[in-house]
Amino acid sequence: MSSQLDVAIPPQLLPLPRAVDCGTGRQRLTSARVSAEFTGVRSLRLEKAVERFTRALAARSGLPLQEPATQIRISCAELSPRYPGIVEDESYWLAIDDAGIYLEAPTEWGVLRGLVTLLQTVTRPGWVPHVAIEDAPRFPWRGLLLDPARHFLDTSTIERALAGMALCKLNVLHLHLSDDQGFRFPSAAYPKLPSTLCYSRDELEHLVETAADLGIRVIPELDMPGHVTSWLTAYPEWGCRQTAASERFGVHEACLDPTSEVVYKAIGGLLDELTAVFPDPCIHIGGDEVHHRWWSEDPHIRAYMAQHNLTGPRDLQAQFNARVRQLVLDRDRQVIGWDEVLHDDLARDWIVQAWRGATSRDRAAARGNRVLVSAPYYLDLSFPAGMHYDFDPGADQQTLLRFEDEQMADPRLAHVADGLRWTLQWRDDAVAPVERTVLDELVLGGEACLWGELVDAEVLDVRLWSRLPALAERFWSTDRECSGEGLTGRLAWYLAEIHPLGGVDVAQRSRGQLAGLGLDDHWRPLLDMLEPVKWYGRLLGARALAARIQGSEMPKARPYQTHTPLRGVADYLPPESFLSSRIEAICARAAADALNQTDRDELARLIQTWQRLAAGPGGGGQAGALRPLQEALGELARAMDERLRTGKRIELARMEALSRPQGELMLAIGPQLRAWLMESP
Repeated sequence: MSSQLDVAIPPQLLPLPRAVDCGTGRQRLTSARVSAEFTGVRSLRLEKAVERFTRALAARSGLPLQEPATQIRISCAELSPRYPGIVEDESYWLAIDDAGIYLEAPTEWGVLRGLVTLLQTVTRPGWVPHVAIEDAPRFPWRGLLLDPARHFLDTSTIERALAGMALCKLNVLHLHLSDDQGFRFPSAAYPKLPSTLCYSRDELEHLVETAADLGIRVIPELDMPGHVTSWLTAYPEWGCRQTAASERFGVHEACLDPTSEVVYKAIGGLLDELTAVFPDPCIHIGGDEVHHRWWSEDPHIRAYMAQHNLTGPRDLQAQFNARVRQLVLDRDRQVIGWDEVLHDDLARDWIVQAWRGATSRDRAAARGNRVLVSAPYYLDLSFPAGMHYDFDPGADQQTLLRFEDEQMADPRLAHVADGLRWTLQWRDDAVAPVERTVLDELVLGGEACLWGELVDAEVLDVRLWSRLPALAERFWSTDRECSGEGLTGRLAWYLAEIHPLGGVDVAQRSRGQLAGLGLDDHWRPLLDMLEPVKWYGRLLGARALAARIQGSEMPKARPYQTHTPLRGVADYLPPESFLSSRIEAICARAAADALNQTDRDELARLIQTWQRLAAGPGGGGQAGALRPLQEALGELARAMDERLRTGKRIELARMEALSRPQGELMLAIGPQLRAWLMESP
């Protein structure tokens, strides 16, 4: 089979299949009603999948639910277990020709993935191309982390996320259930633990079953021994100091007492309850960002370290991790930890989740530990989709470091470049690059993380789905297919045509939320050019960001706490301006003196629109805060007009001023225009 996508098949398939053969014909479906002819095995899960496909097909094609029904032959070789495991066969083969539609898979999981691809081939009003697709995922672990510990996410929001995950073939939902600000798991053994907003056991069990029907695992995380302020305000005897409830974000000093048998008994009890609700083979125990001051200053703990020949807090944490690992193993589960668990004594059966830069992956793999890659996939940083997509979980270390270096030099991130350079310290413990054959064996896949400090149920959908489908492709498709060519257009198509079938229309939701702030279509030319500031610019604020770079962040106040409303323009905007990506291509042609008439007409229209908006009145409330950006866009339009008419360049200082963020917002178009407006004619 050819792996090249022909124009006869919708070029927007996402994730890209492994191999495609395109025919020359197509056929019209007769109805959105589907009649499935099962050969091999048949199950309730498969019947539910066909029902979901029928509803989605009706919405996608516009065809009526009538007889005669559309016939699909489904051949599934064997039943899958009730819940998916770490490695499952998700391969499938899909054929559409004059004889009909045929879907074959060795397991139920493969049928689920094949039906998603079939749905993407449909165009209105019900046409499908003749095609044969042979497909399987590159990585067995294709995950998403959600963080209800910082801002509670109701189960309907999470179920909507599960539906979206299924539509782009993601298969792991990682729930970060505890942190300093909240404990969301319902414990009967320790009833003072759960926060005011907490899931019921029935709700969590329902989420697990819903996910399993979609071929998605649900992995719980209880973060320890740090990030436990919520634990210790309920049970102070588990720590070595008193602490108060916290609504602030960032690293806290609160730690469990790793010398206390009471603590290990409590952890064992929580694990008993956790494994009764979550059947997944894995449990995540966190292990990140442990502030060691309590341990270093406590006389009893210092004496314990001396007695046990522990050289310092890192060795003490390694001992704690080993005890917790054994508690997890005793319950027939595998243990996962963030890359801070790496230590000379770390057992090889740990799965390490690498988040501190590209080198953390190889530090884990060099030890022989299986590894999950999350470092390049932090969606809360508001990076563009393509910036995340560049990073292949299995690429060699040098390539990953090159992309990190390019980010530090990227004009779109110039306003946080000092912060990005601060992360270079994560390379201090780098090991020699690991061989590709070893990476192929030990890299389980990737997991995108949407941390919840600036994300609640109201804003999650737009923040998440504007970029996650691109990462779903990076985790599914081969590195050969993931060239990035045409990604922006395919992602825009997917968000407009496919993702609404899962209950989320990203553009519509963002527009509706912004309209609620009084920003109607009059403001659209400006809003389409805006993005939130990047990296931790919003979360830290200017003072804390500067302090972090200087190594003294903790005493500095941050602008956001758990009770701070997330109802501003920066909350409702997509993190990436899709229109600016299109304009970037035009500007690249302008810089190469290759503008065609269509380009010139488009630029003339934009210039006129932006100048008219800048000359118009401002507004009150949220609109008033946009006035500096409104004026900056108008000045950029004047500079563009002069560049086209006279070839005049804009000065560097002025270009930098116009590209600089205003509060929590920035003009996405500034960096795209930079090269063209500043180069010599």
